[in-house]
Amino acid sequence: MSRSNILLFSLLAVSLGAMSYVIIDNSSTVEAQAQTSEGMIGTGHYTVTVRDSMGTITAIRQADNDVLNGGENCIAKLIFGRLGGDTVGNSVCIGAINEGFRYFALDEDPIILKTDKDLRDPADSAGLSGLQFTDITWNQNSTLTSDSASKVTVRLSHTFTNGGADETIVAVGLFNSSTAATNSMFSKANFTGVLVTGGSDLTVNYDFEIGGGTVP
Repeated sequence: MSRSNILLFSLLAVSLGAMSYVIIDNSSTVEAQAQTSEGMIGTGHYTVTVRDSMGTITAIRQADNDVLNGGENCIAKLIFGRLGGDTVGNSVCIGAINEGFRYFALDEDPIILKTDKDLRDPADSAGLSGLQFTDITWNQNSTLTSDSASKVTVRLSHTFTNGGADETIVAVGLFNSSTAATNSMFSKANFTGVLVTGGSDLTVNYDFEIGGGTVP
């Protein structure tokens, strides 16, 4: 084998080795994402941004959502049993789901189990505690200009302002009621803890996509 062929073979082997690593790494990422959205009609993603009292960003966290069993059950109940179905499936979907999944709550406990229906250690500082109603932005797919597949995107957003003691937040959940006794948690995401000092803001954005294709 000539020296040039040996060099070419060596470079090819190195390239294949690097490609193999990338493929393995990406496949594990794809598998993890598939597990968090398995059985769902769409996929979700949380972004948490913390700003100090001067408005300077001090931390950003991103995490794919983990949709819980109760969340899946509530979706089925919301779609197929909304009218006259409020008493159906309460053992697996809490509440009457009259308000939809529009409420964020912050957690100091990162543990997530598929059977969870509520947070484990809710934030308790003033401004960070409780269930907070979110703003919503729709980007619905178009049925008028194109016959190609297009997805619907929804963004839920809320900014918490800490009016009390410093608190470290490690998770966020999405709920279908402002009343703790009757809410059900749709999804939860955990992340590396962020310290939210007094006077700081913590903004949660939750992006949910439904359908295939691209955003119109």
